[in-house]
Formats: sequence, structure tokens, C-alpha cells
Amino acid sequence: MKWSWSLVGWLAAYLTMMAAVVSGVLHLRSEAIAVYGSAEAQAEWDTWREDATKMAEQPSVVKRRAPKSLEPPALVLMRDHFAVCLSGALVLSSVLFGTFMILVRGATSSRHAPRAVGHK
Repeated sequence: MKWSWSLVGWLAAYLTMMAAVVSGVLHLRSEAIAVYGSAEAQAEWDTWREDATKMAEQPSVVKRRAPKSLEPPALVLMRDHFAVCLSGALVLSSVLFGTFMILVRGATSSRHAPRAVGHK
């Protein structure tokens, strides 16, 4: 297979984008663990759960449900389901990049340029 410069450029752009996505998700994970993993955040979550339980017991037009999670959901998501979050981010970013690549290549391609009507 012959490697063209455009293919190398697209591959470099794809790898750069994937590195940025991985870096961003890792940064978000570390921030979520730092913010929601502290004892203070757990105390705030426990207070919120108690308040939400009280609100759920009060009669109102809208039925509120008390949160079931014992820990803040963002902490659970980034700590226990990190692989799924990272995989989802990589898959969606790959689809977005592929779509963008097809659009750019189609817009810059001269092989299938429409012909003017009436000209030979």
C-alpha cells in the first residue's frame, strides 16, 4: 500500500484528536474524584439525600423520588464506570472525525465535480 501525504496527515490528525479525548476524559476523571471524593462532598451528598427524601414524602403535584445512590453519582460514574465513559468518548469522537473527514474530502475532491449544463 502506498502512503500518500494526505493519508499520513489524516492519520496524524486522528491520533492527535484521540490523544486529546483521552487526555480530556482523564482530566475530568481526576477532577470528579478530587471534588466528589472528599469527606465534605460526601457529607453534602448525605444532607441532600435526607432533604430529597423529606421532599419525596411530602404531597405535591410532581412525585419526587429520593436518590438511591449512597455516593455522589459523578463520583460513581468516573470511578466505577470509567472504562465505559472512555470507550464511549472514543467511539463517538471517531464517528465524528470520520464524518468530518468524509465531508472535507468530498468538498475538496475535484474528481466528481459537476459539469455545467450545455457544455461539452
